[in-house]
Amino acid sequence: MNKIKIAIIGCGRIFDKHYNSIIKLSKNYELVGAYDLDKKKNKNINQKYGIEKFNTFDELIKKKKPNLVSILNESGKHIETCKKIILKHDIRNFIIEKPLDVSVRKIIDFKKFIKNKKINIFTVKQNRFNKAVIKAKNLIQEKKLGKIFMISASCKWRRDQNYYNQSYWRGTRKLDGGVLMNQAIHHIDLLIYLCGDVEEVVGFGDTRFIDMESENISVASIKFKNKAIGVLEATTATSPSDYEGSITILGSNGTLKISGFASNELTYYIDSNKIKLNLDKYCDDIKNVYGNGHYLFYKYVARFLKSDKKKINEFDINSSLKSVMLVEKLIKSFKSKKVEKII
Repeated sequence: MNKIKIAIIGCGRIFDKHYNSIIKLSKNYELVGAYDLDKKKNKNINQKYGIEKFNTFDELIKKKKPNLVSILNESGKHIETCKKIILKHDIRNFIIEKPLDVSVRKIIDFKKFIKNKKINIFTVKQNRFNKAVIKAKNLIQEKKLGKIFMISASCKWRRDQNYYNQSYWRGTRKLDGGVLMNQAIHHIDLLIYLCGDVEEVVGFGDTRFIDMESENISVASIKFKNKAIGVLEATTATSPSDYEGSITILGSNGTLKISGFASNELTYYIDSNKIKLNLDKYCDDIKNVYGNGHYLFYKYVARFLKSDKKKINEFDINSSLKSVMLVEKLIKSFKSKKVEKII
């Protein structure tokens, strides 16, 4: 495979992050087209970037024959869109924005559908490429913190009524999923990625100050399979602007904290061996809550697809399913007022 021919479906708020990453990696990728169901968005990307317009994504794929499709449309339509493409076209590689979808059942059914089809699914989890997260993962794997016993994560961002009014699907249960599924999914993924699988959850959720169907505030208690316990706070009602996206991890031999708008700064570290770190070395300078990780994510995908060696895809369906399952169980606990076990 020379340059990877890539097409984008969905040209909303996150489009620029993907577009800029692809352009910066022009040695690896050729952007052959983009499409959105919204004609206004189609026109905007044509005028702003000079990208050819198409009437349907079928037309785009049939004409341009991409090797890879990035799906950035409504969260609750990710799998539906991907499945339609697989059924109609010979495409084997897909990048899908987080979350993979908003339904555990849909994800499991999709996993069965693609079994034995040699299809690669890469769910976007750009914060895993933050310097602070990479260093934290290394410290945990090297057992510098000892046995982890408590974790806390906090996503305190702002999404006002104008944000939810941008598109018909924002804030809905079936297509958006609320603050846990659409915003805090980043932090939930990092909790599992850094600290292990979850055994059970319980929480409270509500909607304040905004006209929307799903929750925009939530707090939860989490019990991990390794017996650590955790707390999750998530809201898009922070005023007057985004505040933080932090994770604190406490172990028997040390403590660390990842802070910043997008979990992009290692702001505290100490261990029993009194090893000193230059914390500034593990901080990313970012301009918004999306961070800088999309570029590195696309770089990872290019290396994966161009390599002849057999590898494990770190962003596959199984890794994506875990965070969606946690959210689904939490939302269930809002109603049941009971602890919900995760299979």
